[in-house]
Amino acid sequence: MTDADGTVPEPPAALEGMRVIEDGGGIAAAYAGKLLADLGADVIKIEPPGGDELRRRGPFPRDCPHRERGGLHLFLDTNKRSVVLDLERAAARRLFRELASASDAVISSRPVAGQRRLGLAWDDLSRGNPDLAQVSITTWGVGTRREGWQAASLAASFASGISHRMGDPGRSPLGLPYNAPEFQGGIHGAIAALLGSRAARNGAGGQHVWLSIVDIVGSVMAGSGVAAYLFAGQNRSRAGVRMNSFYPYQVAPAKDGFIEVITLVDDQWNRFMKLMGNPDWQHDERLKNRWTAFQWADELDALWHPWMKRRTKQELWRQFAANRISFQPVHTIAEVVESDQLQQREFWQQVRTAAGEQTLEQTLPGAPYKFSRTPWRIRRPPPLLGADTFEVLSELAGPASAAALRRAGIG
Repeated sequence: MTDADGTVPEPPAALEGMRVIEDGGGIAAAYAGKLLADLGADVIKIEPPGGDELRRRGPFPRDCPHRERGGLHLFLDTNKRSVVLDLERAAARRLFRELASASDAVISSRPVAGQRRLGLAWDDLSRGNPDLAQVSITTWGVGTRREGWQAASLAASFASGISHRMGDPGRSPLGLPYNAPEFQGGIHGAIAALLGSRAARNGAGGQHVWLSIVDIVGSVMAGSGVAAYLFAGQNRSRAGVRMNSFYPYQVAPAKDGFIEVITLVDDQWNRFMKLMGNPDWQHDERLKNRWTAFQWADELDALWHPWMKRRTKQELWRQFAANRISFQPVHTIAEVVESDQLQQREFWQQVRTAAGEQTLEQTLPGAPYKFSRTPWRIRRPPPLLGADTFEVLSELAGPASAAALRRAGIG
């Protein structure tokens, strides 16, 4: 199909027509908003006069800090509109409630006590919009004695129980890296906003959805550990680079890095032995039952790790693939960025960003999914702080009122 002028129109966005208010700052709410904005929702990011904290977090291009070029801001705020509201002012809070009354969902990482103090809690917002879905993403959830506790990703990782299994035995447990708990909170926050909005469209009315990042990490990311304890009473601790239930199921060294090796099937183990020239040690008594062989992992590793260390990850990749042995090289971040796989998927996207009079071309991650009819795409660059305040207030109150509000210092 083409328009009258011969141009091919952009395909519709999956969430076109949905309006979402994002409030509270931080990764979790921002990632939830991003997932919806990337699929066409009109996501209005409410920021304080100084901007969301994400704008001050690196990495920064050329290591030059700038609130319009923080790496997390560029990634998480693409496709959104930025509105600055000083919510300590009554008039700004009134505008927030009016925006919520014209929206499908509000996603907030603001502590519930803060929502109540400002008059932005579910009871306040739903008066003007009984079909509103308000999603509160907090570390501990709502309605418990920890409701008001403040915590970051590291605390969520430890509180969830997942860190009990992470790290070397005999050493301190490790936290999930790269703010993974907050990103998981964002994923579930976006899902909750969609489900809440759908329920409202189906006649169930609006509702308040509250998420606990600790619960999400404990049940989703540490799910197998929880299930093992509930169903079998197992409480396994850290095993380092090995799985302590089978041998070999581990990350092993290569000449230029590391590679995961798994031979759960006997045929795979036999092919692995053949690949190494059928060494005499394969008949070691300790290997007869490979479900218990992990008890002697240090001694057994010494038998075959030297063979691995003489070969690069690429050489092992080819040999393992040819012999149908389960494997996966441990990629560095540089190897991920430069991988043919992501190039073929057209994963990396170019975005022009502005800061003052300078404009830079930035490479950002794309979407981890493909839609055949309603594709993901970048429609807006990451917004400058408050760049859309006048536009959004004009839609809400008209241009004259918006100008008056700005002169009054509301935003």
